[in-house]
Amino acid sequence: MELRAFFTQLLSRHDCLVEEVGDAGLRVLFPRDIQESLRVGELEVFNMPRGDGQSLSLVHGGRDFIEVLEPLAFSAGLFSAVAFPRLTFPVKDPDGFLASHLTIQNGVFRLKEARPGRCSYLMVHFRMVATADTRSERLVAVTVNERTRTIPVGMATQLPYLFEQGGSKERDGVGAPGSSADFTVSESLETASDPRLTLPAIREQAQIAAREIFHDFINNLNRRLERDLTRLQQYYLTLAGEIEKRFQKKGRDPEERERATSRMEATKADYLKKIRDARDKYALEIVMEPVSALCVELPVTMMEVVLQRRKESRLVSIPVNPITRSLESLVCGKCRKSVLNFHLCDSLHILCPACFPDCPACKKKP
Repeated sequence: MELRAFFTQLLSRHDCLVEEVGDAGLRVLFPRDIQESLRVGELEVFNMPRGDGQSLSLVHGGRDFIEVLEPLAFSAGLFSAVAFPRLTFPVKDPDGFLASHLTIQNGVFRLKEARPGRCSYLMVHFRMVATADTRSERLVAVTVNERTRTIPVGMATQLPYLFEQGGSKERDGVGAPGSSADFTVSESLETASDPRLTLPAIREQAQIAAREIFHDFINNLNRRLERDLTRLQQYYLTLAGEIEKRFQKKGRDPEERERATSRMEATKADYLKKIRDARDKYALEIVMEPVSALCVELPVTMMEVVLQRRKESRLVSIPVNPITRSLESLVCGKCRKSVLNFHLCDSLHILCPACFPDCPACKKKP
């Protein structure tokens, strides 16, 4: 989510009046209780150009205002539930639809049944902070199907469009003729589903997302670390060479040998210390903090699919998501990435092409 949109939605939820000031700012009218908690005036103008990217960085009044907003982001009420009871995506040819989305590299599958169903999804926004010698912050949404533990890839980016439509318009083929995607919202913790049941899967997907969004950040760290280590190696090799040359010029005097040995050991110790310092400088730490949680209830088409390898078979439930209009992804048993193109081990565990045939579940068996 863009910073401007996140800022607007968060403050609007807490009864703040937010309006645009041209293309580069937002004017906010704060209620009295929010003024006191955030230490702001009744009316504040924030410089926030549209399209400011994904980075969570906002300085206002000499303060990092994202940190100032933390009490609001973590307050009760940001765990909400929304339902789209009339949102539909009919699957007219279930067998063809399944064949166009699912691939098993070393096995076969067949559709046992396609039926209407309902699923609940937990979408959690994480504030991710990567820190080394520099710092990068991102806001990332991770979604998991609470019933099947499948991953609705792309749902987090598509869902805001339904909210913008107000739930009253059909979206390019989504929704049966004459119906609408009306939704209902609840902001009480009692009516939302319990996130603890899905948190392990949510955290797994968040860790995968962190590696992906900080990929360039990590590569940049590694390049600079390698550059510094190369420079250190060249510098201390030069010092060691000079010590050796001086010893040679002194005619291999025993006292000079002792001094040369002492200088060489000191140079080596200093070199090792500088290497440790360089590695500590570029050591990476990624902290993930949940900011909000949203439970989304959807009517789906549930595909009951039989996966088969040799004589063994297993049944899996894979929903067709009406928001993304696609089959939800299964999860690799090793790296936990979402997959629809995969291998099966002999025990029918799902493995992505990069992880096959190294199945961690089979290794644990006696």
